[in-house]
Amino acid sequence: MGGTNVVEQVEKRASLTSREVMQIPEGVFRKNFNKNPFIFEHNLCGRPAFTLERLERLLELTIPHPELLYWDAGEKRIDQRWNERPGRDFSAQEALRRIRENGAWIILFGASRDREIADLLDASMEQVRELSGYDLFKDTKTRDAYIFITAPHRITTYHMDFQCGFLLQLQGAKELHVFDPADRENVPEVELEKFWTKDTNAAIYKPQYESRAKVIHLVPGIGAHIPVNAPHWLKNGDDISISLSLNFQFKNSALANIYRANYYLRKVGLEPTPPGLSTVRDRLKGHGMSIPVEAAKMLKKLKGKKAASRI
Repeated sequence: MGGTNVVEQVEKRASLTSREVMQIPEGVFRKNFNKNPFIFEHNLCGRPAFTLERLERLLELTIPHPELLYWDAGEKRIDQRWNERPGRDFSAQEALRRIRENGAWIILFGASRDREIADLLDASMEQVRELSGYDLFKDTKTRDAYIFITAPHRITTYHMDFQCGFLLQLQGAKELHVFDPADRENVPEVELEKFWTKDTNAAIYKPQYESRAKVIHLVPGIGAHIPVNAPHWLKNGDDISISLSLNFQFKNSALANIYRANYYLRKVGLEPTPPGLSTVRDRLKGHGMSIPVEAAKMLKKLKGKKAASRI
């Protein structure tokens, strides 16, 4: 793991054991993993990899790889769309240097190119595998580490992720508001279908359900697990925040295909059955999305009107 080491002259740390990263009771993990958010402790604070000086070096060496770097600055609303980002008529280096006053938000994707962070990612993922009780990662296609550097009081807008994540707070404090991914009033099927098919901005913040959020106060040494499709937003505290996201993405082509099939079925006027209610329909949609989609189109053409049946 870890890929090419972008940070030059970083001395490789001694191998880490799985228990050195996160402290998660096995019972808590197995009951809640990828279903419900939960809090845990970690011991990554104070490591050299996460000083601002070291992260500035990583940022500079990441600039030639624009797909691994994001930054912007300015005010954000909870319900603001990701594609309505603030302007950034300045460099990423300038955003970091003036982060206390410019409201900047910087993401270093692929931070595991730093060998020390790669070791930490490997150790934490091995711990997740052990806690799961089976070879969890045979069902995954990516594993990575992201660094978030956030200005005081900055809001990270409401969204959901493809990845299953563990967010570890390293410096500063922030408030995480995370919602139940199974709440279909807050996360309706149509949003999930759109999210998995065409629009990563599909999640819409609904202030009337804010009281349902689990609010987690992240301070150095505390982390939170965020399941796939669990909507969340964050508000930073009074100081610069540095957070590490250790995450992986399931292969989940079957689940993704069910949502994609349902998206197209709904587009042609049908009322698709949500995942989990019919094994037969899920199998058909998951392994051959084109079949139900084409069948729906043919059905609509033959009937000449919206079909009332469920598929």
